[in-house]
Amino acid sequence: MRVLVIGGTGFIGSYVVSKLNQTVDEVYVLHRGRTDREFPAGVKSVICDRSKQKELSRTMTEVAPDVVIDMIPRTAQETWSVLQSVPQNLKRLVIISSIDVYRAYNRLRKIELGEPDATPIKEDGPLREILFPYRGNAVDALHTSYMYEKLLVEGLTRSEMKIPSTILRLPVVFGPNDPQSRTFVYVSRMNDKRPTLLLGKKQSNWKVTRGYVEDVADVIAACALKDDGESHVFNVGEREPINERQWVEELARTMNWDGEILEIDDSQLPSHLIEDFDWNQDLTIDCSSVKEYLGSVKVTEMEEALAKTVRWQIDNSPLEKKNDPAEYGAEDKLINSVRRLANPSRA
Repeated sequence: MRVLVIGGTGFIGSYVVSKLNQTVDEVYVLHRGRTDREFPAGVKSVICDRSKQKELSRTMTEVAPDVVIDMIPRTAQETWSVLQSVPQNLKRLVIISSIDVYRAYNRLRKIELGEPDATPIKEDGPLREILFPYRGNAVDALHTSYMYEKLLVEGLTRSEMKIPSTILRLPVVFGPNDPQSRTFVYVSRMNDKRPTLLLGKKQSNWKVTRGYVEDVADVIAACALKDDGESHVFNVGEREPINERQWVEELARTMNWDGEILEIDDSQLPSHLIEDFDWNQDLTIDCSSVKEYLGSVKVTEMEEALAKTVRWQIDNSPLEKKNDPAEYGAEDKLINSVRRLANPSRA
């Protein structure tokens, strides 16, 4: 079997490529040639600009893949180009989507108002009604965030009835090489031996489905190799979701940090720690369908997953997220104030 991975040089894609390389005869990675990542032995590099329709079609013809995995379909145009380019006899097209397609995501971000949606959300759960969730982050109309929309990506994919497709809605993915450094806020403070961490009371109870990157990649690779001729939409995630405080406590155990987690009203948090979300809206998904489809799903022990994640995070602090001493000062001032109010006799 010959598998072509579009976007196989990124955070999750690189793990998918490694998984496939263990079982598939031929693995190709389509990229723009802007990466210095070394591919596993046997994996073939294909340089192509996916935004150029003719170039992409020519590349697809030359490679003639049996399966295509698109790790980074962000816009309707990108997906249309792929659909126009893949071979007509393609056995399966795998499209990586996100749990941001659900209405609960916009409820969380206070974009679509209403009572919180029930969770965990199944694949047929309510989807967002307001499109283009990241348009506010775009510098201009040419920026990818301006046209990013997984709902349109999914809709176009499902409209192509001639090609069996699998749409995978991913959770919050963590692990080594995470470009968003999702664990940084907590890990950096624990690593700096901060005696106290601040956490909003409502946020502390909030739950989201997470997935360790190696396990998510395992599911993607396994779904790509299923040859049943049918099209599917699956949620992907692992283990029972835990709330934010429990997540911090897991990180603390991994780092042997024995400090205090101090919960305060969310509105009292220093500005650099406030996230303007409706924490009453959990973002957990029901992942039972994909487990039933595959028969079994690998789940790395939390201790191992976090050990690898923390080790990488400590060695790779993002420049744009480095903690400002002034921010620590603001946290200390607030912590002292909260304690004085709680124990006025010690003031």
